Amino acid sequence: MPVRPLMEQHEQTAQLCDFCRNINFEALRTPLVSDIPALKQGTVDTTRYPFKVKDEQENATKATYLGTLGALLQRVATGNCRLCYLFGKVLVHHGAHWHLERRPERHCFASPNYHGQFRFKSRENAFVTTRLSLTTEAATPNPVGHDVQKDGLYYDEGLYFALQACNPGATSVRVDERFVDPRPGADMMIYGGRRRELVLDLGWVRRWIAICQDRHGVGCEEHDVDPGHRFGKVRFIDVKQRCIVTLADTCLSDHRYVALSYVWGGPQAVKLELSNMERLAKQDALRAGALPHTLDDAILLTDSLGFQYLWVDALCIIQDDDGDKKMQIGGMSQIYGCAFLTVIAASAGSVDGGLPGLRPGTRFQEQEEIMVIAPQNEDKQSGSKKRPGLSLMTTLQPLTNRGSHLLEDAVWNSRGWTLQERVLSRRVLIFMHEQVYWICRQGIFCEESYFEHEAMPFNRYSTNAAELMLRRPARSSHEASDDEDRRFWAKYKTLVVSYSRRTFAYPGDVADGFLAILQGLSRLSREEFTWGLPRSHFEQGLFWNTFAGVRRRESLSTLPMTSMQRKVQFPSWSWMGWLGELTINIGDERFEPDLDAEIPEILCFEHHHHPLRLERVRRTAAAYDWLRQQDLPSWKAGHDQPVELADLTSSLPQLPDIPETLVLFFWTSSAFFTVVTNHGTPASSLMNTSGDVVGSVKPTPPENDHTTSEGQRLGQYEFIVIGSSRSTYPGADPVLLVLQIEWRQGIAYRVNFGEVKERYWEAAPHTWKLIALG
Repeated sequence: MPVRPLMEQHEQTAQLCDFCRNINFEALRTPLVSDIPALKQGTVDTTRYPFKVKDEQENATKATYLGTLGALLQRVATGNCRLCYLFGKVLVHHGAHWHLERRPERHCFASPNYHGQFRFKSRENAFVTTRLSLTTEAATPNPVGHDVQKDGLYYDEGLYFALQACNPGATSVRVDERFVDPRPGADMMIYGGRRRELVLDLGWVRRWIAICQDRHGVGCEEHDVDPGHRFGKVRFIDVKQRCIVTLADTCLSDHRYVALSYVWGGPQAVKLELSNMERLAKQDALRAGALPHTLDDAILLTDSLGFQYLWVDALCIIQDDDGDKKMQIGGMSQIYGCAFLTVIAASAGSVDGGLPGLRPGTRFQEQEEIMVIAPQNEDKQSGSKKRPGLSLMTTLQPLTNRGSHLLEDAVWNSRGWTLQERVLSRRVLIFMHEQVYWICRQGIFCEESYFEHEAMPFNRYSTNAAELMLRRPARSSHEASDDEDRRFWAKYKTLVVSYSRRTFAYPGDVADGFLAILQGLSRLSREEFTWGLPRSHFEQGLFWNTFAGVRRRESLSTLPMTSMQRKVQFPSWSWMGWLGELTINIGDERFEPDLDAEIPEILCFEHHHHPLRLERVRRTAAAYDWLRQQDLPSWKAGHDQPVELADLTSSLPQLPDIPETLVLFFWTSSAFFTVVTNHGTPASSLMNTSGDVVGSVKPTPPENDHTTSEGQRLGQYEFIVIGSSRSTYPGADPVLLVLQIEWRQGIAYRVNFGEVKERYWEAAPHTWKLIALG
């Protein structure tokens, strides 16, 4: 096997400037293949990197000052320091949004940042690895390191993990005219950098598939959905025949197929409709070149990997048939949950973007490498030990936030439908602009780094911390608790928050776009949900709120919903009824008094038809029931007061015509307060008739803000109690959790969420009343 020798540029250590010589390059080392026997036996040398215990590595992660940005760019221009030259190329390529030329006074730093951790599979001790990041910070008289503070704010911009350690020659040494990893004869750096060709080597993808199948076992095979579920009708693209095929009464788990997740980017030129179903079912109807680039590439990839079937929504759902849409959307959890692999076209904002790297001329970024530590042989006379050489290689996708996910800034990641497509998938192959990633439940691989070693799986911090999947084989290092219940509700919160940041071309798709996730969560926990809120903690779920402000979702559901099969407006009490980023906290630990317990003070009922009746939404006892005060406060007439149909006869005669579950019914206390905007702060204050500030409400978007020029809202607003926050700490003031509401045709609607000190509520005129909340 002929190995082409190292290129001249890697035969000696690069010439470095005084700034770059201060960087602790040793701290960037990763384990070598030759370290594995010692790792297995637990006898590894913990005095050298990367095996130093984390406490001893703190000095290794200190930032190295590189001078001002202007001085660095000047050194780049002279070319005297090859590492500065490399830094400059990275800054220009990935940091263009910083407007470097306008900010020469900013300070620059090179910082080894923790990238992930590893352990030998039979050992307990975990070790960390680092990659080199570049940051710039606001000008200060005496730069002291990372996170320079000025005027109470942090001015810190970064390209995190911009350079990785690699074996010298990683970008230049070829074997049989190819770049291979591991390289014959080399003591390879596990997790180190490697050359990524401009055209994707499908051999890597086949290797990742084999690793997942052969090594990961049930951890990656287990479905988040019922594998025995029979699907009434499902369509696929047969990539061999290049046409649409229909399978009836089948279990999707019996078929080995690929699903595609992508961004439409507008109306689709090619889609399945009632008028072309027969034509698209004929052989070669989907001939190469006749489809948008992403679909054409997905068919090519599926065929090249040896699969016969590909599922694509535009061609497998009849786009002008609401009945078929409803059936297929209802089975989306099955479609993505049973797919062997989901291909994510994350690099493009439309279906014409293609899959970069699959064809020549679709990727352009070349990696660069310089040697910073020369190899050293053992010298018995001087006592020096053998030391392998070390090079630095540019990474293809530095992060602008060290805790970000690799998909953070992708257009794909902003679309509503794509969340459930990722969450339900057991394995994904992600196409970014310059690199392909593989993520499954037990592995993360990519083209530019050697992560495939069998004995030492790698836990990559930034990716694993934000990876959205329902099932993990074990607790992530970023999950604070081993409590399965807490982990479940933390996952639910993460999914809801992420979903609320996303957008739809048709806002009425919000329930359908989250349906598969709720189905998956239900299978994992047996939890039931209604309009996105869990029934077991329903009243607690009504505490969802926002830090940035939300606005009402006015659109009706895209497809008919409820037993009446109508297009309906989403309830104001559910987070689904609003647009904008929000947060929600569910779990019994929220009821603990030492943590300022948030306790629901209402019991909600919903109505059903045939026959017309009222039923409790939460059907089981709650952990907070025993925590509530035995001595009722003056504003409350009773705990868990039931609602009867007779209570609604006069107040809501149109109840039989209202779609079921859309309206909540409960007894609570009502009072009126004035809302006053606080200039310079997002939240607004609540004021009583005496002019006392009694509480606050959440921020309101500008389009919903009807204040006068002085900042005073016109009139008073009605508020109702839904919960209380109480603490056992001495002197803690009980606070009521309230909703601001408005009434239309006998039904109240949520306008905002806020807090009022209980003593002020008791002092204000208040009424115990029945609320119908829509």
